[in-house]
Amino acid sequence: MANSRKQLKPGAVLVLGFLSIIALGSLLLFLPFSRKAGAACSYLDCLFVAVSSVCVTGLTTVDIATTFTVLGRVVLAILIQIGGLGFATFALFILSLLGKRLSFSSMSLAKEAMNYDSGKGIVSLVVSVMRLAFAIELSGAVLLYFPYRRICTGFWKAAGMALFHSVSAFNNAGFDLNGDFSSLAVFHGNVYVNIVVAVLIILGGLGFFVMRDIIHNGRWNKLSFHTKMVLTMTAILVIGGMLLLIVSGTGPLDAFFLSVSARTAGFSTMPVENLSNSSSLVMVFLMFIGANPGSTGGGVKTTTIFVIFIAMATVVSGKKPTIFKRRIPQDSIIKALTVFVMAIIVILLATFGIMLVEGNRFSTLDILFEVVSAAATVGLSRSLTPLLHMASKIMIMIVMFFGRLGPLTIITMFTKVKPERLEYLEENVLIG
Repeated sequence: MANSRKQLKPGAVLVLGFLSIIALGSLLLFLPFSRKAGAACSYLDCLFVAVSSVCVTGLTTVDIATTFTVLGRVVLAILIQIGGLGFATFALFILSLLGKRLSFSSMSLAKEAMNYDSGKGIVSLVVSVMRLAFAIELSGAVLLYFPYRRICTGFWKAAGMALFHSVSAFNNAGFDLNGDFSSLAVFHGNVYVNIVVAVLIILGGLGFFVMRDIIHNGRWNKLSFHTKMVLTMTAILVIGGMLLLIVSGTGPLDAFFLSVSARTAGFSTMPVENLSNSSSLVMVFLMFIGANPGSTGGGVKTTTIFVIFIAMATVVSGKKPTIFKRRIPQDSIIKALTVFVMAIIVILLATFGIMLVEGNRFSTLDILFEVVSAAATVGLSRSLTPLLHMASKIMIMIVMFFGRLGPLTIITMFTKVKPERLEYLEENVLIG
C-alpha cells in the first residue's frame, strides 16, 4: 500500500483530489438542505454544477438563484474558492496554520498545483497567496455591497450577494445569483460595477506570482521576465479585444467588459447570444487564450501564445527567440506548442461529438462557442447549456475538467520519463 502511494505522481494526486472534491460537492448540492423545495434539479445537474464550480467555469444547467438555498450557495462558493486557488494550496495553508510539519511530497504537490518552478519558499508563498486572495475578495465585496444594497432588501442579503459575486469574479468563475441566467445584466450600463468586477477579474487572472512581483518590486525594470510577458499580453488582449468588439458593433463599455470577462471569467452584462457572429468569433479567440499561469483562470494561457508568436517571429527573421533581453528556452517553445495543439484537438473532438449528438438543433458557431467556453473554463454561453442532451452535458463536463487541470498535468499521469541511452543523428524535415 505504501509503495502504491509513493508511485503516485503529483499530477495524479491533483487529478484524484479534484475528482474527490467534485464528488463530495455534487453530493452536498444534491442534499435537500442545498436545494429549494420544488426546484427541478437532478443529480446530473448537481454534478454538472459541481464540476463547473470546482473547474471555475460558470456554465450551469440550472438557474443557481432559483435552485439552491443559502446553504447550497455557501457550498457553491466554497467549491469555487477551492477550485480557483487549488485544493492543494488550501490543504497546505491549513496545515501551516495548524503548525504541522510539511512533508516533501506535500510541498511537491503544492508546487505542481501552483505551476511553480521550485519548491523553495513554497510554504511562505502559499500563505501570502491565501492572504492576498482573501484581502482582494473582501475588498471587492465591500465595493459591490453598495450597488447590491440598492436592489436587495436587507443588509445580510446585500452583503451575501456582494461577497458571492466578489469570490466568483476574483476566481474567474462567472457564477451569479441574479436569476434567470442573466449574469450581471441588472448592472448593464453601470460603469462603477463594470469596473469593480473587471478589476477583480484582471487581478485573479494575473496570477499570484505576478501580483507578488509587482508588490515587492514595483518598477518595470525590476520586474521578472514572466511578469513583463504577462502584463504585456494582458494589455494587448484587453485593449485589442475591446477594439475588435467595438468594430464588430458592440458598445464601448460592453466591449471593455466582455474583453476582460472573455478571458475565463464568464460574466456578461448583456445576452451573449445577441452578439454578432464577428463579435462571437472575437470572444472565441479571447476565451481560447485565457488568463495567465499560476492564476485562477484557464485557457491555454497568455504566455503560451506569447512564446508561440515569438517563435514564429524567429522563423521569419532567422534570429534567436528573445524578448525583453532574455532568450526563450527550446523546451518552453515545445511545451507551448504541445499545450496549443492539444487544446485545439480537444476542442475539435468535443465540438464534433456534440454536433453528432445534437444534430441540427444548434449552429456550428453556437456549439464551438460553448465548447471553447468549457475548455478555457470561461462560462459564457449562448444559452445552450440547459438545452443540451445528457451525452453533450457529459462531454462538456469532461472538457471543463481537462481545461482546469491542463493538458500537461493530465499527460504526466500516463507517461513515465525514461533516460535516453542512444543519441540519434539529426535530420532536417521539410516543413510548409
